[in-house]
Amino acid sequence: MSFGAEQSGFEPLTMNGMFTLVRQDIQRFILSESPDGKPGFFRAIRIFLDEPGLQAVLVYRFGSWVNRTFRFPLIRIPLKLIYYILDKLCIIFWGIRIDPGANIGGGLYVAHFGGILIGPVRMGCDCNVGPHVIIGRRAGADSGLATIGDRVWIGAGSIIFGGITVGDGVTIGPLTVVGRNLPPKVLVMGNPMRLLRKNYDNSAEIYGESRKKNW
Repeated sequence: MSFGAEQSGFEPLTMNGMFTLVRQDIQRFILSESPDGKPGFFRAIRIFLDEPGLQAVLVYRFGSWVNRTFRFPLIRIPLKLIYYILDKLCIIFWGIRIDPGANIGGGLYVAHFGGILIGPVRMGCDCNVGPHVIIGRRAGADSGLATIGDRVWIGAGSIIFGGITVGDGVTIGPLTVVGRNLPPKVLVMGNPMRLLRKNYDNSAEIYGESRKKNW
């Protein structure tokens, strides 16, 4: 699993570190939203302007950077205000909220907008999040927050809660409720959750059939 820093006691995120994560996020969207993964300049600009998921991810990155970098109030407070406004706009217009306390690796892809709430969890690189996904705490208990591995695909309407661990390469089908640990590379679905396959390769879901990566 790959993370930018420890969730508790974040290390400062440098400008270079932030831009590295942002570049990975933008690359994921460009590869996923273009037919051949090699859009021209104007197509790339259109993806940047037309994708609510990308805009929400960039707002999250900005908020995370402010939280982890600036301690001097004269700098921190104006930047926090800018983040607060952008965050509220993402909630109002797109229905997407990613907690700035989340520790998420590069290449986060939010495929569609609406009803998406990601709490201050830990999440690895190259993860996909569908619409109406909620990732947070177990209701009525201080049960901790999930740790999610690299290349995890989370289908529409799924809920992940509690201090569980989701392994690398897990595929969570639509409308699945996940409240217990999952080993790497399994395919699960349903409520109650059912294990459908072990050693499942989700490269096609993560990167697209024509752009699989060898892991």
